[in-house]
Amino acid sequence: MASLTVRLLPRLAALAVCLLFCYGILRTCGSSCPTTRPWWCPGPRHPCPRFLLVVVCSAVANAAARRALRDTWLRDAASPAVRGLFLLGRTANASLQEEVRAESEHFGDIVQADFLDTYNNLTVKSVVLLKWVDRHCPQSRYVLKTDDDMYVNVPNLVALLRAKGGPRLLMGCLIRGATPVRDWTSKWYVPPFVYTHHTYPDYLSGTGYVMSSDVIGPLYRAALDTPFFFMEDIFVTGMVAQKLGLKPVNSNGFKFYKRKNDPCQFRRLVTAHSMTPEELRSMWTKVHDGSIKCS
Repeated sequence: MASLTVRLLPRLAALAVCLLFCYGILRTCGSSCPTTRPWWCPGPRHPCPRFLLVVVCSAVANAAARRALRDTWLRDAASPAVRGLFLLGRTANASLQEEVRAESEHFGDIVQADFLDTYNNLTVKSVVLLKWVDRHCPQSRYVLKTDDDMYVNVPNLVALLRAKGGPRLLMGCLIRGATPVRDWTSKWYVPPFVYTHHTYPDYLSGTGYVMSSDVIGPLYRAALDTPFFFMEDIFVTGMVAQKLGLKPVNSNGFKFYKRKNDPCQFRRLVTAHSMTPEELRSMWTKVHDGSIKCS
């Protein structure tokens, strides 16, 4: 009996995650927000941008990171053509929730949906992103999904999209031939019964990828009909995209690793990963320092 229980535990855990995924999506705010807790799903005060909507997936507690982004590269996403917002889940911490409510009222750039904001719910957050954009900002031509520890060179991204954008677009840092981790001690362990194939489909690093507006709705609807997978980038831009016949494309400007502290590199790239609020402010200042010359 004990051995049977041990064998069943991973399967029961996977089933529980799948049920939580479906519950989270169904509970997420739809075309209007819950009247009892309107701060769970506040839309930004400003209208949706015509060209590029930047959606930063942020953890509830990461207020310092959000402040750093507003003080730095999100300044370039504050026009009728380009805008940025933060996507959060909910928290059981009442005092933290009150801080988020006040932050949302002050800045008007937070969308907070009704799912528990945890690392294991990152796939839920990305599917919520698709749902929210499909219902509230379908007129935005492109959507960038990124994280709150990222540096985004918005002018470079806009220039890239004007030059190489188009319909049915999924663009970012393309990852090919990745294999599931079968070491059960790893954070990214995937048992064979969860994913049976030897390699993942081609996908884009979740640190930052761009979607054209015409794929948002189809991705959302197909995601609801795709078996849950906890790694959001593989799920959305790999498994779900493959189901729709969408091919993710690579752009060399998207980087999913930490870059050297070199403003000349940051002037050329589109995204860089793993930056603290202090590093973001420092690099932003250097990038905009006209006395620093690049060859």
